[in-house]
Amino acid sequence: MFRSYSLLQKVAIVTIVPIVALGLLLQRAIERQVQERALSETVRSARLTATLGIQPQLATFDLQRGLTDRQVAQLDRALSAPSLDGQIARIKIWDATGRIAYSDDHSLIGAGSSGGEPNEGVAAALEGETEPELLRRDTPPDEDMDAGTAELLRDRGDLLEVYAPLQFPTDARPTGVFEIYIPYGPVEAQVAADVRRIQLLLFGGLAVLYAVLLPILAGASRRLRRQAQVERDAADGLRKADEMKNSFLTAVSHELRTPLSAILGCAVSLNQRNELALADDDVDDLTGRLESNARKLNRLVSDLLDLDRLAQGVVEPRRVATDIAELVRTVVEDTRVAEQRVVHIDAPALLIEVDGAKVERILENLIVNSLRHSIGTDLWIAVVPRPEGMLMTVDDNGLGVPAGLRDRIFEPFTQGHSASHAPGVGVGLSIVANFARLHGGRAWVEDRAGGGASFRVFLPGAWVDALAPSI
Repeated sequence: MFRSYSLLQKVAIVTIVPIVALGLLLQRAIERQVQERALSETVRSARLTATLGIQPQLATFDLQRGLTDRQVAQLDRALSAPSLDGQIARIKIWDATGRIAYSDDHSLIGAGSSGGEPNEGVAAALEGETEPELLRRDTPPDEDMDAGTAELLRDRGDLLEVYAPLQFPTDARPTGVFEIYIPYGPVEAQVAADVRRIQLLLFGGLAVLYAVLLPILAGASRRLRRQAQVERDAADGLRKADEMKNSFLTAVSHELRTPLSAILGCAVSLNQRNELALADDDVDDLTGRLESNARKLNRLVSDLLDLDRLAQGVVEPRRVATDIAELVRTVVEDTRVAEQRVVHIDAPALLIEVDGAKVERILENLIVNSLRHSIGTDLWIAVVPRPEGMLMTVDDNGLGVPAGLRDRIFEPFTQGHSASHAPGVGVGLSIVANFARLHGGRAWVEDRAGGGASFRVFLPGAWVDALAPSI
């Protein structure tokens, strides 16, 4: 009977068992990958929630000395925010000695680990690691599980327990630990839905293979190989995009968290100036720090908004007669660059038709970039008139820009070597290049004679006759 089958039928019969077996193995492998990815994303989300939603509240707290009733109430209010509603089933904040400094269950505050030593999760988080553990409702509680956790499992179902380090940018090591309990039911439901879709795709694909593609196996094989290459390319693009996203989120969260923590600390100190008996000089210093960090936040938000508008193509230059010398002086004063470097300015008092606001952003980003990425002591800012416009330069005497990076440094999210611990978000120079292109000009970087980098921006524009340069 088998001999009466056609060749394609014989191939289908012989290959169906190994193909089905391979499909089942592939399904299990993908299912494990989906589960691991969902768990990893949940842990990352928990850590980001703790870092951005809760940690700024702790900027002025001393966990080792314990929290006051007012500080406990402040954390209660932060956790009741709509953005955290339903995301966290319970949270504990441990100090470095293994004692609970805060919990939304106030009865746990002041408790410590059994035996007087931090448990494994707390100990690992104090070393800078993030430790997750999946707690199942039907799993018998171990000796380290407190009664509150067992009761929470009975009430809320399966939980993901995450130990994450609590560390501020100025700390050499974590000063405490977040212990966060996250409802795992929604995550498990999403995993189950993804697995069902995978099963449908796999078995649907097998049905299509035998019902439609097998009679034209040779041509289909070539198409599948091409499709596989396309999918590999797409997967590689998605991987790179994911890496860029993670790098971007890390940089943005760091850039936001640092001034936010400083602003919060200054605001709390000013609010308690009477209790702290602050002198006028101290108040002036705190006010100056508030202004400086607010400017940093404003600059970052403006850069991100500008990058989005540029991507949408909704930004157009508004050219008006602009006093370029006054513009340079204003930017130098606003950025307070003279407090950090010796600034040499060569900008003639000339009027040119450009978009003054965007030229200010160009100069501001070039100055901030030089401060961040160079370790020299001097900064040279110059405006050179050209018959068809002007050349603006910002030079430093730092390490310069490697030749291999010069063509890419003006692309979004590209970061060069940094003289500080904060690498930046990587959008400032992209804003510079895009605003230059909006004017019909360009931006580039060269080596500076004598060492360092020379960032240059050419902007076309008409000189106003009253102050037109003699070129």
